[in-house]
Amino acid sequence: MSRSIFDLPTPCFLIDKDRLQKNADRMISICKDLNVSLRPNTKTHKTIEIAEMSTGGTKRCIEVSTLVEAEMYADAGFDDILYAYPITNEKIDRCVELMGRLSEFHVMVCDLSGVECLKANMDKLPAGKTWSVALELDLGFGRTGFNPDSNDFVKAYREIVKTMTLLSLYYFSGDAYIIRKRSERMQREHDVVHSLIACQNKILSEFPNVKFILGNGSTPTCSEKMDIHRCLVGEFHPGSYVFNDYEQYLAQTCRQSDIVCRVMTKVIAHKEEKGMLIVDCGSLGLGHAGIKQRPDDFCIVEGETNLKVVGLCQEMGMIQAKEGDLDCKKYPVGTILFIYPYQVYMQDIHLDSFLCGYVVLWCDTRLRPGLQRQPLSTPSFMFTQRRPWWTFGGLVRAGNVQYKGPADTREGRQPE
Repeated sequence: MSRSIFDLPTPCFLIDKDRLQKNADRMISICKDLNVSLRPNTKTHKTIEIAEMSTGGTKRCIEVSTLVEAEMYADAGFDDILYAYPITNEKIDRCVELMGRLSEFHVMVCDLSGVECLKANMDKLPAGKTWSVALELDLGFGRTGFNPDSNDFVKAYREIVKTMTLLSLYYFSGDAYIIRKRSERMQREHDVVHSLIACQNKILSEFPNVKFILGNGSTPTCSEKMDIHRCLVGEFHPGSYVFNDYEQYLAQTCRQSDIVCRVMTKVIAHKEEKGMLIVDCGSLGLGHAGIKQRPDDFCIVEGETNLKVVGLCQEMGMIQAKEGDLDCKKYPVGTILFIYPYQVYMQDIHLDSFLCGYVVLWCDTRLRPGLQRQPLSTPSFMFTQRRPWWTFGGLVRAGNVQYKGPADTREGRQPE
């Protein structure tokens, strides 16, 4: 039976399949032009299908943030997986098992305790294998990683080079998310790359024959085609670029038309004396990210330039007009609205775990002039019942689903 996205329970997480493919292809093209390897971080989506898209179908060279993800991708035939999270002793046995299953599995260290952990468990490794290590640096972000001027950094790289395999010097340019001006972000990235090169030269001055790469990036920096990356950086490891979100849009690293994910929500009540709409998507659906920094503009209500989300409780959201009084009668109970989240990876986890029963992938969601939709010749929507995020193993196709739904903007608003 044909189904429409409007048949789904709200709040619902929607993914534009065409935009998704374009975002994945664009990053592959950027890396090819710069002669940089792409190691996409899969933590944003945690799906087999999107990981295949982001690797160009090779199913090689990915980055994960949990061992559950690593095991899921190993089960699906992926290889060359970097576990980009501080290594600790309780994770060793599962890492060893993955090393036995894969031709290439890599771990990360961010302090001396991680190096010591690997050193203490060398005897558990499969025959003929050694630890392949990404050594994380802190070049100003201030989260994890070695200070490149510290003695600990020297001790770490000496131990790794002598007894293990150094895969890369790794830096996550997380500070690029808070730099809104493109010129300042590019200058910051120039400084980061030169710091990485200085660290590389420090190691090569002691061990001239050791081979390793410089791994760098985040979505804001990798989305820019900077000449400083060409032939200097060996590997990019962005993640949220496949989806993009309002935060990326504000950072000027994507257009609104590049944002893949939206939350479909429904008006469930009015607070007329306040000119307020109550919708069925709250903090568990949209997350709190951005609401403190941008209380009047932390997400976008699609196609509604005068609407803003003014508050969130756990399971409900409050929407008012940006200017003037809101006429609630224009948005009767049952009206469907679509919201671009501030940070898609936080919102995705919340919807997975608590509120959202389904994920929908649709191909063509552009409204034609006059808000009329042309029929799709080859519809290819995907509906999938979601599982909790910690065991979520990918999207499950459920056959072709035709797009059907009212074109009126109030009785079932449709995506662009």
